[in-house]
Amino acid sequence: YVGGDTVVGVLACGLADKTEITCLIDVGTNGEIVIGNNEWMLSCSASAGPAFEGGDTKCGMRATRGAIQKVEVDNGRVIYETIGKAKPRGICGAGLVDLLYELVRNRVIDIDGKFRPSVQDKRIIEEKGELEYVVASPEETEKGQALVIAQSDIDSLIRSKGAIFAAIKSLIDYAGLTFSQLERIYVAGGFGNYLNIDKAIGIGLLPDIPRERIEFVGNSSLMGARMALISSHAFEKAISISQEITNVELS
Repeated sequence: YVGGDTVVGVLACGLADKTEITCLIDVGTNGEIVIGNNEWMLSCSASAGPAFEGGDTKCGMRATRGAIQKVEVDNGRVIYETIGKAKPRGICGAGLVDLLYELVRNRVIDIDGKFRPSVQDKRIIEEKGELEYVVASPEETEKGQALVIAQSDIDSLIRSKGAIFAAIKSLIDYAGLTFSQLERIYVAGGFGNYLNIDKAIGIGLLPDIPRERIEFVGNSSLMGARMALISSHAFEKAISISQEITNVELS
């Protein structure tokens, strides 16, 4: 499950050229992780599911125009930001990370990820026997339908972020390292223009290391593919990287 997209992601981040130990985390349906430097590289893949790419969630969508990518909840009031400042059409990965964090912070959901029965919040509704939290009302959205996060969505997100974090931890342990030894973590994936690193750490998606060491790099696969297309040196470097990475099979 670790293929060309990961190889060119490593190329784009320059991981294979650095002396310090660096980590690339590409969050998608499979979460690919690479750790190493210019002397050695290890990779693994975690079956994370498509939740952070807008799949497996009731109102999820890819990070395109109209996707909610930033959310804050304050005393029952939801403040959100969409890609392109358009009317909301759905919620992309960055928005789902924010939502999960904000619902816990505001004690709308408990530590186990379930809606708290004692919470009196008019945004919590029941639809077909399942509790949902209304992020945007029908009047606010492009299609005139409410955008919600359902209990099943939260369950799916917890499984996805758990799979990714477990894979990172497994690779770190395999290499005999600790998180504190990582000089830089590059986070790639289809989150859109915005990923709140603090909130990603807060929900347990990323390891809790100094924030300045974590950098969101957007679509590293696309960036690396462009490099390989326009530069024969970069193309040869990509081939070299693919031969130097040792894959660790987690399954």
